[in-house]
Amino acid sequence: FNLLCAPCFAAIGAIHREMASPRWTVIAIAYQCVFAYIVAFCFYQIAVCIAGAGFGVGTAIAIVFVLAFLFLLFRPDPAKRRKRLQAAEASAGA
Repeated sequence: FNLLCAPCFAAIGAIHREMASPRWTVIAIAYQCVFAYIVAFCFYQIAVCIAGAGFGVGTAIAIVFVLAFLFLLFRPDPAKRRKRLQAAEASAGA
């Protein structure tokens, strides 16, 4: 959790300066904290399941999160697919 959560105050200040908005700074920090919590939750639940404590609701939720992360990581690029479809339509029309 600590490696992924919000950084120190100096880094938060730099984020604020780059974002130029208190609202976007809060959103960025909240996103980092929520993402860190979800990753830590998944790691803990899967590690406890592997250690032999059994498969519970938390483990199922963690597996769903991991599958969602993997899908987002390895999904095809929608822009490339759109370009491919446009090229196919252009060649079919020509």
